[in-house]
Amino acid sequence: MNNNDIIRTLAQIDSFNSQYLLFETDIPCVYYGRTSDGLLVFALESKNEKLPRFIQQTNSLMFCFNEKGVFLIDGIEESRIIHLLVCKDKDATKEDAFIRLTNAFSMSTQPDDPYYVAKLFAALSSLFDKQHIASEMELQGLYCELFTMLFFQQQGCDISRFWQSRDRMRFDFTINNQRKLEVKSTIKPVRIHHFKHSQLLSLTYDIRIVSIMLQKSDAGLSLKEVIDTIRSLYQSNYDLMLHIDTLISGIDNEELELLQYDEPYLRNNIRIYDAKDIPHFNELTPEGIFNAEYDSCLTNVSYSGIEQTISWVEGA
Repeated sequence: MNNNDIIRTLAQIDSFNSQYLLFETDIPCVYYGRTSDGLLVFALESKNEKLPRFIQQTNSLMFCFNEKGVFLIDGIEESRIIHLLVCKDKDATKEDAFIRLTNAFSMSTQPDDPYYVAKLFAALSSLFDKQHIASEMELQGLYCELFTMLFFQQQGCDISRFWQSRDRMRFDFTINNQRKLEVKSTIKPVRIHHFKHSQLLSLTYDIRIVSIMLQKSDAGLSLKEVIDTIRSLYQSNYDLMLHIDTLISGIDNEELELLQYDEPYLRNNIRIYDAKDIPHFNELTPEGIFNAEYDSCLTNVSYSGIEQTISWVEGA
């Protein structure tokens, strides 16, 4: 079942007498439903019923590991031992995120680790109770990284699996141990980007820079549209879904809609460069100096075509 199927089925749930009403998805032993007081539930059948039961709670979530009871499942009362994750917040945005992430989790490959679902609870708890709100610059960076995924995907190359698993890692995309892809953007009329010295002079990595020039537009492609497209294409990629939701936590859809850039201008001004060709200091960072950074102008630098870059990605 995709996310919309789950939402539609949940909407059909009426009043019931049991503590939990669940329905099975098209993935065996994976369930969604409601508690008797209307809270959203995600459930997995236990793979090791001998492990002790425990319960954890935060302000937003409740996790019951190896919960034993009688559950109303697809209209039949059954005795089961189940892991339950309950969304205590009835806000529609939170429920959508809960469904999106738990469904991606259920479609991902689950290891034999019996506490793997507990790690899902930890990740969602951190997300749902997060206080940091991303700045406009951070959202601009997210926009361009996701657009870069779409740009490659439209050329038949999937780089979503290479995206950073958390924010502020050294490179935006790690193709392999040597090959790295970094996305830079600017709303200035000149192609100037800010670099760490290590991104341009490295004896260890083969680095490509995706450079994007942007123009704001009231009729442009919004960050929400880009996110919605990515979510539709990669809804089974749990790490990707979690990272996006982590970055936009606390930001409502209206604000995501307002961040719009002119799409034809963007597509006409996306370039890919070999980092070694970009103006930079040729010296290694002197001993005792750390985090050297500077601006480089790429206006007169030769760039690669998308086909050449795809061959570089696929040849890794």
